Amino acid sequence: MKITRRLLLRCSAVFAGCLVFTGASTKGSFMDWLQKVFGKEEAASSSAASSAASSQPAASSAPALPPYDADPLTGEAKTGNGRIIGVMVNNICNSARQNARPHRGLSSASILIESKVEGNISRLCALYNNVDAIPEVGPLRSGRDQFLQLIMPWQGLYYHDGESVFCTQYISQWNYSGLNIGGKSYFNTPTHPHVAHRDSRGGVVAYEHTEFTSGPEIRQAAQNASIGLTYNYDTTFFPFTDYRTGEIELLEGYEAARSITVRHSANYQSAFSYSSPDKVYRMQMYSARTGQFEAAVDELNGQQLAFENLVVCFAPIAAYPGDSGDVQQVQYIAGGEAYLFTRGRVRVCQWSKLAPDLPLELTDNGQPVSLNRGRTYLAIVDEDEQGYFTFNA
Repeated sequence: MKITRRLLLRCSAVFAGCLVFTGASTKGSFMDWLQKVFGKEEAASSSAASSAASSQPAASSAPALPPYDADPLTGEAKTGNGRIIGVMVNNICNSARQNARPHRGLSSASILIESKVEGNISRLCALYNNVDAIPEVGPLRSGRDQFLQLIMPWQGLYYHDGESVFCTQYISQWNYSGLNIGGKSYFNTPTHPHVAHRDSRGGVVAYEHTEFTSGPEIRQAAQNASIGLTYNYDTTFFPFTDYRTGEIELLEGYEAARSITVRHSANYQSAFSYSSPDKVYRMQMYSARTGQFEAAVDELNGQQLAFENLVVCFAPIAAYPGDSGDVQQVQYIAGGEAYLFTRGRVRVCQWSKLAPDLPLELTDNGQPVSLNRGRTYLAIVDEDEQGYFTFNA
């Protein structure tokens, strides 16, 4: 049998999954190992850097900047200390009855995450910087661990209706039940009921695509569960250009990319067109119901979804082993190739995420990659779909 990189990654993912399901935590042992390997080197490097800095001449008398205190999701100046909230949103669009579109409330989200779940459908997770920023949003859907793992490092509230058994296992293993609303009681994991409402949408769509929630309902559910909705973030989801100086990342010298298509499967594709006047990428989504791309519109205000940044990360994705119902597993530990689109250009870089409680990072030759301030679409895409990924000027 040919030993390929993908096979090795999937074997390592199965091993990691076994650790989770047998109750063994990789959190301490893996990070302790990293510290043993790199700790002394980092300490020496830090000492050398400090010594070098002290030997430099004094800085000029330019006015000092105020302390950096940015919104964790957009990089703009912070306006409050709200807790990040991630709401799971249905994205099915197979027929008039199996249809979750148009969505509601997504134009107010600061980050929109899209990834494949099961049955070749994609699902969305909308991230908001505080509960008061959330209008009516939905249709609400069940949680999956690939989204949970992106929220966990930020101690964000994860809000949904139901979840996969694998999602519950992560919640249980990483002691995240205190910030999980709408989950299941698999493995005797504590649960907190969600608060939501129904809109039949004229009785055309199936019942499972008619549930919505809102900021006030989420606040009520959090209050019922004694969950605080404030959190003092001292870092940001991505590195952003500095709002204090008005810095802008123009990606000068990088390839132009004004039209982008991201394919999660044949029937679930998202396309973006760059608009020069307002410096955003406007979103379309393929509809299997109509057989064509349609503007991704927020039903609440009629606005087409638009983003200052697009981040596309390719990862090994496959169904969990065994009788998993085709629930998809993202092998985050593998890392991989990423594409950052901003200001009409593209930067090819690398992404990594070494553990569920560590953030996703973008680097280029080992250096952090900065995004422009604003809203971001983040796609976690199966590397098998990379051949269908396109962008052009």
